[in-house]
Amino acid sequence: DVLAQLAIAGGSLRMTELADRALISRSGMTRRVSRLVQERLVRRAHADADARGVVVQLTNAGLDRLTVAAPVHVRGVSDLFLTKLDDRELAVLESALAKVTIDCTFG
Repeated sequence: DVLAQLAIAGGSLRMTELADRALISRSGMTRRVSRLVQERLVRRAHADADARGVVVQLTNAGLDRLTVAAPVHVRGVSDLFLTKLDDRELAVLESALAKVTIDCTFG
């Protein structure tokens, strides 16, 4: 999601890079960012080196929302897997994920 991508990147990304990372079209990202700006979860700013470029910045409210939502999301995904996989499959998945897991504390 957009808020998670911004947090992982240290709080801000150029609009084009954010769209690429979130696997969203540029026009779709523009609409999504507009909604997040209205909710005050992100803000737009001009890129320092290029006034034409737009940077999306995570606000404190956005980080707060992400901090609340992340555990709920993880729990939901976990519940889906726990109901579909047996103990052996879960052990294999856990081992594989341990190799690629990122820090999800967002702060």
